[in-house]
Formats: sequence, structure tokens, C-alpha cells
Amino acid sequence: MLYSCIFIHIFTFQICDSECRIINVNAKYGGATHDAFIWENSQANRYIQDINKNNEQVWFLGDSGYPQRPWMMTPIPDAAEGTPEAKYNTIHGKARVVIENTFGRLKNRWRCLCKDRTLHYTPERCATIIMACSVLHNLAIDFMVPDPEEDVIDSLELGISAVSSEEPLRDHGSRDDLIRGRTLRQILVDRINRLHIVNN
Repeated sequence: MLYSCIFIHIFTFQICDSECRIINVNAKYGGATHDAFIWENSQANRYIQDINKNNEQVWFLGDSGYPQRPWMMTPIPDAAEGTPEAKYNTIHGKARVVIENTFGRLKNRWRCLCKDRTLHYTPERCATIIMACSVLHNLAIDFMVPDPEEDVIDSLELGISAVSSEEPLRDHGSRDDLIRGRTLRQILVDRINRLHIVNN
């Protein structure tokens, strides 16, 4: 069975694919807005739910700031080292690091997006600038424009995010979706564990 996954993170609200192309961006929310709230109110959330209602196995991969759902795979909090759950978290983190790399590349190319630089414009103009940088980022990938020399990228933490034991804030989804999401995640944990055993 073939599975698809897409990586998701909030910097504004962006979704990227495995090639670091930005496939969805929404810059209309302020920086103080919680990830889960933006996700719950996004068209991407509704779209992925519709796909999953047709029994397609497609997931977004999100960090622990997102609610676990049948269509959103998140890390397992407090997984003990050496357990199948910890192996799942490692694989999840290695796959999801693509979004961190995407942000690193985006900020390295468009320095106006770095946290130490401030866009002195209205929020609407700032959103337009972020959207334009995202489109230009994709064009640079499509036309194989090399990334600029990497300086220190803005103290962006590239790597696997820490897994929080807390549930995301403002999770407005149903309890049934949470239970189904955790059940599906456990099925993935079991499959990964079986594959790991067979390959070792």
C-alpha cells in the first residue's frame, strides 16, 4: 500500500512537499495565533479530511503543536527510548525535518523573513511579501537556482522538534477523531516496528 505525507509547520502557515516546495501558504494570522487554531480554520485541513473520507491513506505530518487526527500524524509524547513508539518518533522527525530545511532555505534566500529583520509595513503588505517570497522560492527550486552561501540562519533550529507531552491548545475537533487518529498512528507504529525487525 502506498502512503503519502506532506510536512506542515507554522511560519505564517505553510505546507511543503519532500522537495522543499511550498505547496500551501497562509499569512493572514498574527504570530501569537496558536498553530492548532490556524490548522483547524484552514482550507488544507478541510481538504485532507475530505480525502480521508474517501479512505485514501494520505497524511500531513505535524509537530506536537497539532492535534492528532486520522489525517494528521504527530509525534507520540513521552515515548520511552528503545520502544516502537520511539522508533516511530525518530522516523517521523526525520521525515518532518524537510519543513525546517524549507524554512532555512527560504530565510537564507530572502533575508527580510529572518526574525532579526522587521518588515515595517502593514500586516496586509507583510502577508503579500511572505507570499511573494514563497512563490519565488518555488521558482528558484524549479529553475535550479543555487541557494545563496549559507550564513548563520537566524538561529533557526534545524532538526527534530522536541515532543511535548501536552495536548495542543484550542483543539476543537471531536474526541472520536482523536481516538481514530491515535488508533491509526498505533497501526503505523506497529508496521514500522515489524519492518524494523524484518530488516535487522
